[in-house]
Amino acid sequence: MTDFERDTERRITALESNVNNIISELRDFKTELRDRDNRRAQEISQLRQKHDADIHELNKKIDDKFDKLSAQIQNLTIAAIVGIGAIVLGGGAIVWSAITTLSR
Repeated sequence: MTDFERDTERRITALESNVNNIISELRDFKTELRDRDNRRAQEISQLRQKHDADIHELNKKIDDKFDKLSAQIQNLTIAAIVGIGAIVLGGGAIVWSAITTLSR
């Protein structure tokens, strides 16, 4: 084997070693990217679940407040109707009293 052949063989071996190193690094990089993507997907899923829970809680609070407000409106409506009835009854009593007093 000549010096040229030995040198060529040495260079080919070095190039093969470099290519193998690059392929190994690319595989590691690809694995790293997959792991990072999986972590991000998990974080996004957790954030989405937390967001959904927060929205559910907020909707429940709004529903509770709306129910309380509806009950207050119903109570005020009943009080207003009773008040108007009392005014009408009082007015009718005044008119009745005036009529009975004038007819004597």
